[in-house]
Amino acid sequence: MINRTFISLIFLMGFVSIASPQHNQKFDSLSKALLTAKLPTEKVKLLIGLSKEEEGSDPTKSIQYALNALNISEKHNLDNETILSLIQLGNSYIRISDYQKAFETAERAIELAGDQNKQEEMAKARAIMALIYYELGDYEKSAKYDFENLKYYEVINNQKQIGLSLGNIGIDFISQNNYQKGLEYLKKSFEIAKNNRDLHGMAYQYNNIAGVYSEYYRDYKIALGYYKEALKINSELNDSRQKGIYLMNIGNCFYKLKTTDSVLKYYENASGIFRGLNNHYLLSECQTLIGEYYYHINNLEKSLLYADSALITSINNDFKEKIKVSAGLLHKIHLSRNDTLKAYRFAMIENQAKDSLVEKQNRQEVYKLEFQYNYEKQDKARQIARQRKENLMIIIILSLASGLIIIVLLFSRNRIKSKNVLLEKESIEKELHFKNKELTINLISLIRKNEMLSDISNKLINIGKSAKNEETKEAINKITREVRNSADDKMLKEFSIRFQEVHTGFYESLLKKFPDLTQNELKLCAFLRLNMSSKDISELTGQRILTIDHARYRLRKKLGISNLEVNLVAFLSQI
Repeated sequence: MINRTFISLIFLMGFVSIASPQHNQKFDSLSKALLTAKLPTEKVKLLIGLSKEEEGSDPTKSIQYALNALNISEKHNLDNETILSLIQLGNSYIRISDYQKAFETAERAIELAGDQNKQEEMAKARAIMALIYYELGDYEKSAKYDFENLKYYEVINNQKQIGLSLGNIGIDFISQNNYQKGLEYLKKSFEIAKNNRDLHGMAYQYNNIAGVYSEYYRDYKIALGYYKEALKINSELNDSRQKGIYLMNIGNCFYKLKTTDSVLKYYENASGIFRGLNNHYLLSECQTLIGEYYYHINNLEKSLLYADSALITSINNDFKEKIKVSAGLLHKIHLSRNDTLKAYRFAMIENQAKDSLVEKQNRQEVYKLEFQYNYEKQDKARQIARQRKENLMIIIILSLASGLIIIVLLFSRNRIKSKNVLLEKESIEKELHFKNKELTINLISLIRKNEMLSDISNKLINIGKSAKNEETKEAINKITREVRNSADDKMLKEFSIRFQEVHTGFYESLLKKFPDLTQNELKLCAFLRLNMSSKDISELTGQRILTIDHARYRLRKKLGISNLEVNLVAFLSQI
């Protein structure tokens, strides 16, 4: 589990906030102070403080407090307070994964801070931008903002922020599969934390370095050493949640190293901590790991007990990833117990969770594309707006000049018009490119669904073979046939509908020129129009690659492309 810092905050996977007495006491104190505050600057400061207090436990309230602070700042023309309110609002939007609003807020904060030459505030807003791009998978842009912050903090010699920036850059490199470079930056971050006796920073980077060795290099001995060091430092910090995570990670390392006599001790200690914190997400994960351990040593009764508890916790909290893992374990357990009906039931739950996760992943991909597309579109609009503003100044100047300058003005207007037409054309092309990307993602989704249906069919066949009751066997075989017969036709029909929505009139234009084309040849033309290879088409349709190649050869003949130098995909792209 590798974590990324955000300004002075640590964002952890599976975050569940537990309101502490200190939190409640500080929140109450700020609320009372707000009731008696008179000056606008004082009110804004208190509202931002309340927003920070609510970030972890109630992000929606955190956003409302930040918005109230922003409204007061803008109403009273408080420039510095407006920037601080925008930064806090961006932090809060990230908590609910509203990256579009977080991006717009951070961008505005950077612009205002730049106008007022407030470098510290610009750095905080850049950190928001870096995290947004990191979450959206654009690690190059994330690293760009992190490097800008690193340069600034080196100039002012802020050692703590230098260390945090180095750590974030390291994670940017790791996310791009450059593990060696990533480790180099993580270790630099650790050294700075060590030199400044920053226990939080030391434990944090020990955990990240261990995660790299464990998750990417599979070197569990080295990872184990770093996790133990993190746990040792955490004993001084008294952070129960992190202690549970470190214990669980150490248990995982022992499990991978097949040191089974130590595994259970660490898992059970971690489980007790998560139960005490009421952290359902991490408790579910830990229970599944204990279930896997008992399954590994062939204690099916205890394995069943922990896996069942993990599944109930996951279903009650709608943790799709944890549902998939715990249901998969229950499927294995019941197969080992020769209980085919229960095994089938949990296989279905596992695959439903997988399907939900695939759909969620596809929605995230579309969201990323839409975010990038909207950003580029807005950037083009800003360019056009700037161009028009400049043009207005030119017109004012030229209106005071002679007739010769009027001629120059007319020429300039024509040139500007051509430029705007070009920009609009580029915008239309980008929109088509976006739709093609979205269609490709839908294709990938269809392929995954087809693979999932195939996987379900294979599992059903295996379950059917082991079933003792003939009536059960026949029922399972019937379901298998229905799944297999419906999968391909349904998938291709859905693809055809979506393709025609994006490439309107493609089939009509093609049939007008080549009326003898069959339905299968039209579908092949559609796949080629999306620049799909024979291998891609084979995975989608289930046909052999050789069959696809023969079909392409026959299609070239029908289209009258005898010259082998003419590219078939390029030919169809012009229709």
